[in-house]
Amino acid sequence: PDAQVDALASEFLEKLVPLIDKEDAHPSIYKMTDQGILPSLTTVLVQEVDRFNKLVKVIKATLMELRRAIAGEVVLSADLEKMYNDFLYGKVPLLWSKVGYPCLKPLSSWYPDFLARMAFLRTWMQNGNPASYWISGFFFPQGFLTGVLQTHSRRFAIPIDEVAFQTHVQTVEHTELHSAADTGVYIHGVYIEGCRWDGDNGSLAESAKAVLYQAMPAVHLDCVHKSEVQASEEIYAAPLYKTSLRQGVLSTTGLSTNHVMNVDLPSLSHDPAHWIHRGVALLCMLND
Repeated sequence: PDAQVDALASEFLEKLVPLIDKEDAHPSIYKMTDQGILPSLTTVLVQEVDRFNKLVKVIKATLMELRRAIAGEVVLSADLEKMYNDFLYGKVPLLWSKVGYPCLKPLSSWYPDFLARMAFLRTWMQNGNPASYWISGFFFPQGFLTGVLQTHSRRFAIPIDEVAFQTHVQTVEHTELHSAADTGVYIHGVYIEGCRWDGDNGSLAESAKAVLYQAMPAVHLDCVHKSEVQASEEIYAAPLYKTSLRQGVLSTTGLSTNHVMNVDLPSLSHDPAHWIHRGVALLCMLND
């Protein structure tokens, strides 16, 4: 087992990316708004980068320490022994998940997912705001959504508590979006569980046989005044969760650790109660 764990630690160290340099940023990132303040989404980006950089440091330090312990250079502490066993069983080490984000993936897919999140943030920092945001790539997606509302609130001088999201599911994948939304944002990376999205009719529909999850196309979260949001019998408010474990605890901020928001989706074939009984929800990531 020593050779197996050492090889895995060595592979992870080899693939580990450098920290994201907040100084190496696109000019638009730190460009002040007309009100003379940093854009809200820049604040979100910087906070996310800080969290991910901290995780990179922990991963690097613990991997190096584990390799030294296997080589007999340092004592194998209780934490490192737990990490050693986690590697053998393909689990994400507790030392990482303590400073990480909610994720139920096994280690073999957790690590590439983590690297993809780093790449998303690095590209955003170096190239400026993307056309579409990978909602699943955030440590704290609720903070990102608040930043979007705040951006709209400041731009149009509307109190933030009077701004709401209105959902428009796009007919294309996010890769086909080449410019940002005029108001609000495009997001991608969301899966639907319990039914499917029928793009031809722009509506929720029954799942195809033996298909548990379906990737959603890009979604436009438009910002509108709350008075413009109309409740309808043809709208299902689908809860969006970070993971498929549909539970969370309320953190000190008053926000759930797992529930991100409700996304209004048209349902032309069934009333919303049908999808409630089906347990239809949106997920930021799958478990595999």
